[in-house]
Amino acid sequence: MPDIGYVPTREPDIALRPSRSAGRAVLAGAIVIGVALAMLATPATEAARAAQAAGPELTTLLRAMAGLKLLFAATLLAATYWRLAVPVAPWRLAAYAAAGGAMAAGPVLVWDMAHIRLGALLLHAGLVASLLLLWRDPAVGARLEAIITKRRSVIRTRNVR
Repeated sequence: MPDIGYVPTREPDIALRPSRSAGRAVLAGAIVIGVALAMLATPATEAARAAQAAGPELTTLLRAMAGLKLLFAATLLAATYWRLAVPVAPWRLAAYAAAGGAMAAGPVLVWDMAHIRLGALLLHAGLVASLLLLWRDPAVGARLEAIITKRRSVIRTRNVR
């Protein structure tokens, strides 16, 4: 048999590769599940009793902090959502989903006042995990480089005129 000089590569079946909408749907599902589980973890009577025991000043302070931390979580969830515009390995998708669910559940638990420690733990663990995942993900660097390159070319063409 003659040597043809190359070995054909086999692309994985397109159905086996996760699409951009699938990754984003998994992230959204994880957020909804995290919030739902956090809400189910604390019955309304238990949350009211915990808020009354803490007093109005501490309750107001902790709820304000929960709102602020929700903004931090929303920022990282937006960055993760942006990252999932391109296909991702299944293990990374699972890690992004777990971190997103934890970040979403944390502020809900703190707001309810009954499980403050667990809420803080979930929130901060999700924040750190998301930061590490985004920092070490090679696709993030490639996408940022493409954005920067495109932006620089736009600036150069504006300065030429």
